[in-house]
Amino acid sequence: MKRKSTGVALILAVTILSTQLSYAAATQEDVDYSTKVSETIQIFGADVSDWGVALTSAPKLAIGSKFKSYKAKATKSSDKLLITINELKSLTPSEGFAKSGPMLTSSMELYEKAITSLKVAINKNDTKAVAKAGQAAAKASKAFLAWQKAYTAEVAALNG
Repeated sequence: MKRKSTGVALILAVTILSTQLSYAAATQEDVDYSTKVSETIQIFGADVSDWGVALTSAPKLAIGSKFKSYKAKATKSSDKLLITINELKSLTPSEGFAKSGPMLTSSMELYEKAITSLKVAINKNDTKAVAKAGQAAAKASKAFLAWQKAYTAEVAALNG
Protein backbone atom coordinates (compact mmCIF):
# COMPACT_ATOMS: atom_id res chain seq x y z
CA MET A 1 0.00 0.00 0.00
CA LYS A 2 2.72 2.41 0.85
CA ARG A 3 4.25 1.99 -2.58
CA LYS A 4 0.99 2.91 -4.34
CA SER A 5 0.55 6.10 -2.36
CA THR A 6 4.15 7.13 -3.09
CA GLY A 7 3.56 6.56 -6.81
CA VAL A 8 0.34 8.59 -6.74
CA ALA A 9 2.08 11.35 -4.81
CA LEU A 10 4.92 11.38 -7.34
CA ILE A 11 2.48 11.60 -10.29
CA LEU A 12 0.59 14.36 -8.51
CA ALA A 13 3.82 16.28 -7.83
CA VAL A 14 4.94 15.96 -11.46
CA THR A 15 1.51 17.10 -12.67
CA ILE A 16 1.57 20.14 -10.40
CA LEU A 17 5.13 20.98 -11.42
CA SER A 18 4.36 20.69 -15.15
CA THR A 19 1.29 22.90 -14.69
CA GLN A 20 3.40 25.50 -12.94
CA LEU A 21 6.06 25.36 -15.65
CA SER A 22 3.46 26.09 -18.35
CA TYR A 23 3.18 29.58 -16.88
CA ALA A 24 6.59 30.94 -17.70
CA ALA A 25 7.75 33.89 -15.71
CA ALA A 26 8.27 37.07 -17.65
CA THR A 27 11.81 37.64 -18.81
CA GLN A 28 13.50 41.03 -18.80
CA GLU A 29 12.98 41.12 -22.57
CA ASP A 30 9.23 40.56 -22.03
CA VAL A 31 9.12 43.39 -19.50
CA ASP A 32 11.11 45.73 -21.75
CA TYR A 33 8.93 44.97 -24.78
CA SER A 34 5.70 45.32 -22.83
CA THR A 35 6.86 48.61 -21.31
CA LYS A 36 7.74 50.04 -24.72
CA VAL A 37 4.44 48.82 -26.20
CA SER A 38 2.46 50.37 -23.33
CA GLU A 39 4.24 53.71 -23.67
CA THR A 40 3.87 53.86 -27.44
CA ILE A 41 0.25 52.67 -27.43
CA GLN A 42 -0.63 55.63 -25.20
CA ILE A 43 0.90 57.97 -27.77
CA PHE A 44 -0.89 56.05 -30.53
CA GLY A 45 -4.23 56.53 -28.75
CA ALA A 46 -3.69 60.28 -28.44
CA ASP A 47 -2.57 60.51 -32.07
CA VAL A 48 -5.60 58.54 -33.29
CA SER A 49 -7.84 60.84 -31.28
CA ASP A 50 -6.23 63.96 -32.78
CA TRP A 51 -6.41 62.41 -36.25
CA GLY A 52 -10.12 61.66 -35.79
CA VAL A 53 -10.83 65.23 -34.68
CA ALA A 54 -8.95 66.61 -37.67
CA LEU A 55 -10.85 64.39 -40.08
CA THR A 56 -14.27 65.15 -38.67
CA SER A 57 -13.73 68.89 -38.95
CA ALA A 58 -14.10 68.84 -42.74
CA PRO A 59 -15.87 71.87 -44.15
CA LYS A 60 -19.02 71.45 -46.25
CA LEU A 61 -17.32 72.78 -49.36
CA ALA A 62 -14.02 71.51 -50.71
CA ILE A 63 -12.80 74.94 -51.73
CA GLY A 64 -11.38 78.03 -50.11
CA SER A 65 -9.37 78.75 -46.99
CA LYS A 66 -11.44 76.50 -44.72
CA PHE A 67 -10.71 73.49 -46.92
CA LYS A 68 -7.03 74.39 -47.14
CA SER A 69 -6.89 74.63 -43.35
CA TYR A 70 -8.70 71.30 -43.03
CA LYS A 71 -6.28 69.60 -45.45
CA ALA A 72 -3.31 71.01 -43.53
CA LYS A 73 -4.65 69.74 -40.18
CA ALA A 74 -5.57 66.33 -41.62
CA THR A 75 -2.14 66.00 -43.23
CA LYS A 76 -0.30 67.07 -40.08
CA SER A 77 -2.25 64.68 -37.83
CA SER A 78 -1.84 61.87 -40.38
CA ASP A 79 1.92 62.40 -40.54
CA LYS A 80 2.18 62.42 -36.74
CA LEU A 81 0.16 59.22 -36.49
CA LEU A 82 2.26 57.53 -39.18
CA ILE A 83 5.40 58.23 -37.13
CA THR A 84 3.87 56.50 -34.11
CA ILE A 85 2.71 53.60 -36.27
CA ASN A 86 6.25 53.15 -37.56
CA GLU A 87 7.54 53.13 -33.98
CA LEU A 88 5.10 50.35 -33.09
CA LYS A 89 5.97 48.40 -36.23
CA SER A 90 9.67 48.63 -35.43
CA LEU A 91 9.33 46.97 -32.01
CA THR A 92 10.72 43.44 -31.87
CA PRO A 93 8.47 41.24 -29.76
CA SER A 94 10.02 39.07 -27.10
CA GLU A 95 9.30 35.34 -26.86
CA GLY A 96 6.50 35.99 -24.38
CA PHE A 97 4.57 37.89 -27.05
CA ALA A 98 4.87 35.36 -29.86
CA LYS A 99 1.20 35.71 -30.88
CA SER A 100 0.42 39.36 -30.22
CA GLY A 101 3.71 40.76 -31.52
CA PRO A 102 3.02 39.89 -35.17
CA MET A 103 -0.62 40.91 -34.71
CA LEU A 104 0.49 44.38 -33.59
CA THR A 105 2.71 44.75 -36.63
CA SER A 106 -0.07 43.55 -38.93
CA SER A 107 -2.66 45.92 -37.46
CA MET A 108 -0.21 48.83 -37.72
CA GLU A 109 0.43 47.97 -41.39
CA LEU A 110 -3.32 48.09 -41.99
CA TYR A 111 -3.55 51.45 -40.23
CA GLU A 112 -0.60 52.76 -42.24
CA LYS A 113 -2.31 51.76 -45.48
CA ALA A 114 -5.62 53.32 -44.43
CA ILE A 115 -4.12 56.58 -43.21
CA THR A 116 -1.88 56.98 -46.24
CA SER A 117 -4.83 56.29 -48.56
CA LEU A 118 -7.04 58.72 -46.70
CA LYS A 119 -4.37 61.41 -46.73
CA VAL A 120 -4.03 61.07 -50.52
CA ALA A 121 -7.80 61.01 -50.98
CA ILE A 122 -8.29 64.20 -48.95
CA ASN A 123 -5.56 66.00 -50.85
CA LYS A 124 -7.15 64.95 -54.16
CA ASN A 125 -10.65 65.67 -52.85
CA ASP A 126 -11.70 62.18 -53.96
CA THR A 127 -14.83 61.15 -52.05
CA LYS A 128 -14.78 57.56 -53.38
CA ALA A 129 -11.21 57.13 -52.20
CA VAL A 130 -12.11 58.64 -48.83
CA ALA A 131 -14.87 56.05 -48.44
CA LYS A 132 -12.51 53.22 -49.43
CA ALA A 133 -9.88 54.47 -46.97
CA GLY A 134 -12.55 54.59 -44.28
CA GLN A 135 -13.29 50.92 -44.89
CA ALA A 136 -9.58 50.16 -44.63
CA ALA A 137 -9.45 52.07 -41.32
CA ALA A 138 -12.35 49.98 -40.01
CA LYS A 139 -10.46 46.80 -40.95
CA ALA A 140 -7.38 48.13 -39.15
CA SER A 141 -9.43 48.89 -36.06
CA LYS A 142 -10.80 45.35 -36.04
CA ALA A 143 -7.27 43.93 -36.30
CA PHE A 144 -6.13 46.26 -33.52
CA LEU A 145 -8.91 45.04 -31.21
CA ALA A 146 -7.86 41.44 -31.90
CA TRP A 147 -4.27 42.41 -31.03
CA GLN A 148 -5.42 43.98 -27.75
CA LYS A 149 -7.18 40.77 -26.77
CA ALA A 150 -4.15 38.60 -27.60
CA TYR A 151 -1.74 41.01 -25.91
CA THR A 152 -3.85 41.08 -22.73
CA ALA A 153 -3.93 37.29 -22.65
CA GLU A 154 -0.15 37.04 -23.07
CA VAL A 155 0.47 39.63 -20.36
CA ALA A 156 -1.82 37.67 -18.03
CA ALA A 157 -0.01 34.40 -18.85
CA LEU A 158 3.38 36.01 -18.18
CA ASN A 159 2.14 37.36 -14.87
CA GLY A 160 0.98 33.84 -13.98
